[in-house]
Amino acid sequence: MKKAIVGLGIFFISACAHLVDSNAKPEQFEGQLTGEHAVLANCVTNKLQSDGRSFMRPLQFRNRQYPDIEASEIHAYDTRYLQNAIATYAPSNPDAIFIYAHTNPEIQSSAQRKDNDKAVYAFALLLQKIDSHTVQASLRGDCFIGNMAWKILQSCVAAGLEP
Repeated sequence: MKKAIVGLGIFFISACAHLVDSNAKPEQFEGQLTGEHAVLANCVTNKLQSDGRSFMRPLQFRNRQYPDIEASEIHAYDTRYLQNAIATYAPSNPDAIFIYAHTNPEIQSSAQRKDNDKAVYAFALLLQKIDSHTVQASLRGDCFIGNMAWKILQSCVAAGLEP
C-alpha cells in the first residue's frame, strides 16, 4: 500500500512539473530572413487579409509596429473568441456584413506590447530588425494557421520587396 501511495505521489509531482501554461502559445517557427520588418509585415498582412478561404474568414489581423525596438508584430485574432464581438458582424454568421479591418500598421511602444497578448489569438508573428538587411522572425501559435502565415512570409521574402 505504501508503495502505491509513493508511486502515486511521484506520478502527480512529475505531472505537475510538466504542466504548460495554458495561456502561452508554443513557438512554431524561428529564423533569420532577408528584408525590412515593416515592409515584410505589410506584405504578410495584405496577403492574409485578402485570403478568401473559409477557415480564414473568422480571423482579423493586426499589424503593429514598435519603433523603439525596431520591430513589427502581426496578430491574427479569432473573432469567435473575442469579447464584445457582435453576432451581427461575426464571420460565423452567414448573413453577416463583413467589416474588414484596415491593414495600416498600428504604431505602439514596446511597453504596450505586453497588453496585446491578452486576447485570444491564432498566431503572433514577430519580425525584429537585426541589421539593415536582416530580420529575426519568430512565430508562435496555432500550427495550421501559423504554418500558412510562415509560408506567406517566405513568399514575401522571395519576392524581394523594397521599402
